Amino acid sequence: MNRKVKQLLSGQGGNYILPFFWQHGEDEQTLRTYMRVIQEAKIGAVCVESRPHPDFAGPQWWHDMDIILDEARKRNMKVWILDDSHFPTGFANGAMESQPDDLCRQSIVHKKWDLEAGESLNVTEAELQTAPARVPTQIEMFAGEKEPRVFTDDRFFGLFTEAGDAVSLPYTAEKKESVYGIWLSRNQGYHTKYINMCRRESVRVLIDAVYEPHWEHYQADFGGTIAGFFSDEPELGNGHLYEQSGFIGNPEMDYPWSAEIEACLKERLGAGFPGRLFQLWEDGPEKAQIRFAYMDVLTELVKKDFSYQLGDWCRAHGVQYIGHLIEDNDMHVKTGSSLGHYFRGLAGQDWAGIDDIGGQVYPQGEDESYNFGPFRRREGQFFHYMLGKLGSSAAAIEPLKQGNSMCEIFGAYGWGEGVRLEKYLADHFMVRGINHFVPHAFSAKAFPDPDCPPHFYAHGHNPQYRHFGALMGYMNRVLELLNGGRHVAGAAVLYHGDASWSGEAMPSHTVGRALTDHQIEFDYIPQDVFASPEEYRMGIEEGVLKVNTQEYKALIIPACEWIRKDL
Repeated sequence: MNRKVKQLLSGQGGNYILPFFWQHGEDEQTLRTYMRVIQEAKIGAVCVESRPHPDFAGPQWWHDMDIILDEARKRNMKVWILDDSHFPTGFANGAMESQPDDLCRQSIVHKKWDLEAGESLNVTEAELQTAPARVPTQIEMFAGEKEPRVFTDDRFFGLFTEAGDAVSLPYTAEKKESVYGIWLSRNQGYHTKYINMCRRESVRVLIDAVYEPHWEHYQADFGGTIAGFFSDEPELGNGHLYEQSGFIGNPEMDYPWSAEIEACLKERLGAGFPGRLFQLWEDGPEKAQIRFAYMDVLTELVKKDFSYQLGDWCRAHGVQYIGHLIEDNDMHVKTGSSLGHYFRGLAGQDWAGIDDIGGQVYPQGEDESYNFGPFRRREGQFFHYMLGKLGSSAAAIEPLKQGNSMCEIFGAYGWGEGVRLEKYLADHFMVRGINHFVPHAFSAKAFPDPDCPPHFYAHGHNPQYRHFGALMGYMNRVLELLNGGRHVAGAAVLYHGDASWSGEAMPSHTVGRALTDHQIEFDYIPQDVFASPEEYRMGIEEGVLKVNTQEYKALIIPACEWIRKDL
């Protein structure tokens, strides 16, 4: 520590800030100017975001990247690359449009018929060959895919009673009962042209479309000027656009599927597993076990097929893999716009990432909760007591992370945000252990750019640009002190993700609030710590729970109906 303080007093220290640098196809002088003003704001890296660029991975993109990398080399700056043509990661720069059907996203869907005694099931064999039609929401008709891909490979699993017995047509109920139809379909979800996160060969399409071309063009810079790739909000993509009701058990939902999921469930539940799957949506005698088995298999495949496949590719090519998924309002434990499990979804990354945008965190906001529709929903306690600690906890307990965490920050708060609020937000997350930041964003588009302000330079129109640079200098000094250390936490709080799949579960941040408000330091830890002790370097010695670098004197389990046997 004394060495670090002496370095800082002499103006030395590392860089821990890598803002988004949005690309629209600007001219060379503009790109060079922006690299200069970013460095003059006391920042030593950029994360190049392609979302608004007209020619990602095409000639214009390589032309612009040549300029950015040339400036980065001259200025001894690092460059990170957002790993798709737009967010959420998984579009694979449009490559899925021409891929075989079996590599595309797939869902499992159901339909329920309630029959009285003596009532016949009024459906034909022909009608059962096609899954129930998906009805788009108003938001999807406005902001969804304009020309979704249409598939003709629906697959009917069968008709089943509540006892799991297969039903043949014609069928007449002998007693009051329900019959369930189960299908597989690719005409579900809101992104039909995205990779399937739980199909390894499908994820490889993203690597071939984005990662490999950058390696081919700039392999000499990998591990030097090019620091790595950034995945932005990867999703499973079932359900409806921006819907936050993707919890397991929602009877209106479809759920992600793949051939790998099917094989794993057959091995775990037996060949007759399709007859038990209605309990993903409906109550049944094995509801908890079936839902846990499905979500456990799904999120383990996301971990292996998506997160680790990308991370392993990056590490094999000398760079790092970072990013974040959608955590908002407990989305991190759900499917839909997230990946079902925070820790597994980011397991293959080198840093633990989170995201704070659009007014999610603000002073005295811990008790401000409301629900005014998909764009205006907020659970104050989650953002104040869970979000930051998710990132720092994963960084502390996962050996791969080596203590590194990251927060995408400041974006879409609007021009009213200002440096004073930005400092509050930076302090909020630094005191919770976040030690790298991705400010959102430097936009080189002509001022005013209406896209998610504030923009930190805005062609010189931002009057707080100079003060923003002072804030960046302050953050880098604090982060120099934070990085490389180990925070001492006396308590571990069980992450509620796994428990929420099977039944009622208290959110972990309910416990997190009690500890935070009493200044008791803690980490959130998943049940995987106990299911895979070697992965987490877990052991219990003399009343102390050791997980990687951390040592806990207490394990606190938020109220829940079910925990896994390992725990």
